[in-house]
Amino acid sequence: MTVGVLVLVACSPAAAPTFTVGGPNRLDAATVLPADAVPTFEASTRDAIPVVDRGVAVISPDASCSTTTADARRLPVNLLILLDRSGSMSESGKWTAAVSGLRTLLARLDGSIRVGLTMFPAPAGAGAADRVATYNTPNVAIAALSTNRAQLESVLRGASPGGNTPMNCATEGSRAYYGAFPMDGSHNVILITDGAPTDECTDNPCSPFDLACLLANRDAGSNAVRVSVARGARGTPPIRYFIAGTPDASDAFLSDLAFTGNTARTPDCQATTSCHYRLQTGSFEADLTRALDEIRGRAVSCEFAVDADPSRVDPTRVNVSVSTGGATPTIVPRDVDHANGWDYSPGMRSVVLHGPACDRVLADGTALVRIVFGCPTITPG
Repeated sequence: MTVGVLVLVACSPAAAPTFTVGGPNRLDAATVLPADAVPTFEASTRDAIPVVDRGVAVISPDASCSTTTADARRLPVNLLILLDRSGSMSESGKWTAAVSGLRTLLARLDGSIRVGLTMFPAPAGAGAADRVATYNTPNVAIAALSTNRAQLESVLRGASPGGNTPMNCATEGSRAYYGAFPMDGSHNVILITDGAPTDECTDNPCSPFDLACLLANRDAGSNAVRVSVARGARGTPPIRYFIAGTPDASDAFLSDLAFTGNTARTPDCQATTSCHYRLQTGSFEADLTRALDEIRGRAVSCEFAVDADPSRVDPTRVNVSVSTGGATPTIVPRDVDHANGWDYSPGMRSVVLHGPACDRVLADGTALVRIVFGCPTITPG
């Protein structure tokens, strides 16, 4: 896909955003920003948007107020795979099928996609399997597949199932990992499991021989994972959790995780506990391959960075235009409900297309995306 230019529109002095920094020097195309400059839009309110979309809108980049341009770029995709290697995965060929499905996924992903792998429980020698700190570092760190594909395949081939299901250790560790090593682009987790979480890394873990404790805390593991996913999904930047599991695990639990993790498959999936990907034991590999292929498409980023510093731009004067099939660029409304349009990412560090607006861009490898500053933001009519 080709990403178009980012147009910074400096209109008349009465209506223009200010690009000056401590003096009269105006930002222009020749301005070189520090490599570590982090764009931040400071919005007073999400509702301070002045123009309603009444039809097809066009803001020409050749308009008299278009005086400055800079590049925009699609942000990369980060995928951290959380793979259940508990003892039950050895049953019915599930482990072999999971490894095969993941290797198929790796073969289909572009080398620029960043992928990492965490297995739970942690393999022997990786650290205590019941401590979050063990999972703060993945078995294979997230990196571009062009650099770590062979390592991922080697680790998968060398692993085998055994032990409990310390799912909360893995979700908490992955959240800590994403937080400790900030990386640009979308943050995604793919959780593959065949069972219910045990209570490691919860507030009240039990001895495996303490039946009274186990009965009292039988939901402790599941509730801890729910809380962990909710915290990750509401973080800045947020983590999206794609969930794939067999009927051995509760559909209600896994569906909850997908819904909470912002990856519900359909708007009404909660009613049918089907927000996650169901993997039947008899067709585990085929189901997982289909699920991972769909996840691959859904994880492709519709998030676009601003490579010029827009920290002094009025966020009520920002628009996004999209051109597909060589057609005239048209304005996509800003939609804070994320149904069909664009909105700022959490922290307002980039813009993200949602719904059909994103689908249009993903479906057209020649789509041009432009972000236009200076004219009143258009919202759905």
